Amino acid sequence: LYPPMHTAQSIPGVLAIGDLVIVSGGEGADGEAVDTIEFLDVNKRIWIQSNLKLPEPLLRHHMALCGEYIYIYDYYHWTGYFWRMNKKNFMASLTTNDEHHWERLENAPMSSSLLQYSTLPVIVGPRGIFIFEKKKWTRISEETSYPYTCTASLNGTTFLTIGGGLVDGGLAQYQTRAVQYDITVEEPQWYEEAIEG
Repeated sequence: LYPPMHTAQSIPGVLAIGDLVIVSGGEGADGEAVDTIEFLDVNKRIWIQSNLKLPEPLLRHHMALCGEYIYIYDYYHWTGYFWRMNKKNFMASLTTNDEHHWERLENAPMSSSLLQYSTLPVIVGPRGIFIFEKKKWTRISEETSYPYTCTASLNGTTFLTIGGGLVDGGLAQYQTRAVQYDITVEEPQWYEEAIEG
């Protein structure tokens, strides 16, 4: 068993890098969003509380490591706020008190999921698939997924979209579909449907 975190929270943003699991933000015991960041060392089985904070209190946000940066996407509040920090500076908060700041970027188009571990930030949702390059969002495909779709990275350029659902007239419709996608083909398209439901 692992020891308890320093901050009680639910629905935080979570990202694994090597033997460390990063847990950021979430809903605190008082029902309000928090801005804390903690690291779990899975080998030493200890929690390390970082001096680094989120750019603002967040919950149900998405975290992703893309290239040399760690990105945060505020999906839950429907703001599209999007930040990044150099991975080296972020990890330094484990061992130093140096002050580092999140860089606020162009708001992301509202989407369902920020892909983890891709070469460049990719978001997927009902409005299409967008890639973030040269500090600008570009839609690379008009193919859409259902709201609340989740993503799984297979490598730096290939990923799956999984499930999703919508509410139509009070009736919830959930999907069992898993689709593989490659962002490097000349005309990006869904090219393999593993499960159709």
